[in-house]
Amino acid sequence: MGNGDRKVVDVKLMAPGTWASYVGAVTSVLNSRKMKCDNADVAGMSGYAFVVNINPTLCPSGPTAFDWEMLEEGTTALGLEARLFSAPRQEGEDERLAAELFEKVKSEIDEGRCCVVWGATCSPEFAIVYGYEDRNYLVRSFRTCRGGCARPVGPSEAPEGPVPFDKLESPGCFGVMAFGDATKTDRSRADRCAATRAVRLLRDRHPCYDPDYRHGAQAFRAWAGALERARAEVNPFGSAYSAQVYCELQGFAGDFCRRLAGRNRSASDQFGKAATALGRSGRNLAEVGGLFPFPEGAGLDDVVKVQRAAALLRECAELNAEAASALEMALGLM
Repeated sequence: MGNGDRKVVDVKLMAPGTWASYVGAVTSVLNSRKMKCDNADVAGMSGYAFVVNINPTLCPSGPTAFDWEMLEEGTTALGLEARLFSAPRQEGEDERLAAELFEKVKSEIDEGRCCVVWGATCSPEFAIVYGYEDRNYLVRSFRTCRGGCARPVGPSEAPEGPVPFDKLESPGCFGVMAFGDATKTDRSRADRCAATRAVRLLRDRHPCYDPDYRHGAQAFRAWAGALERARAEVNPFGSAYSAQVYCELQGFAGDFCRRLAGRNRSASDQFGKAATALGRSGRNLAEVGGLFPFPEGAGLDDVVKVQRAAALLRECAELNAEAASALEMALGLM
């Protein structure tokens, strides 16, 4: 490793312009492999759209602090085999693990396949790796969009600098999602699995969650309670960031449920009810985000704002519970 070698995958990639960085990065990679899908398809089918995960201190880790193996099955149902490779970070072992991850990604690039790598950018988020140069990843992340690029970017363009293999912003673990051969998908079965996964996530019945966090519909109640506590005990940035991410995810969830309604007429009404509830929840979160603007999350000392936000979040809990009930009914009708 590190002999001045360079290789890129010769495709144009749309930068992942969404706060839910896994969703945006995967959508871009799948599109580059000629899969017809968008952010709502990826978020809904993988299950990410139905993840609600809140740390009691409102740490910004909530949207990514779960077992990502949960994402493999639903992501694969979008048309390409998805394979997660991950390892917990270990004191004294990080450089070796980072080197092993880099070699894995290099092998994928050598086969002409882009990857999605955790922390391959300047913050803890997922980014597309489309190539390597010496000991560095060549990446597309949310940062590409912030420069105003709203079109697919080719490998000869470099709006983002190289990322050294051992300088990943990847707290907790190293991880890469690789994409193999095309898969055959039974659409009816995939829809049923996606709806089942959504119910388990919203009902806090999925083992992917960390017990130190609050999950599913009830996470919104924990969030509301955290805002009502003394502001020294919570992370204003984490609250503002979570509002941005979960606003988008709930919107994707609503859109996905509407698509399920269109594909499954026997359960159309129930999927439609779930879509309506999730859409309302997303709008609530947009208002919460406006009360405590990103990135500082200022305003937690304003009692009126806190009371309004807490009421909106508790309504989100009820709306997500309604969505889960509607999805359960839909599953019985499919």
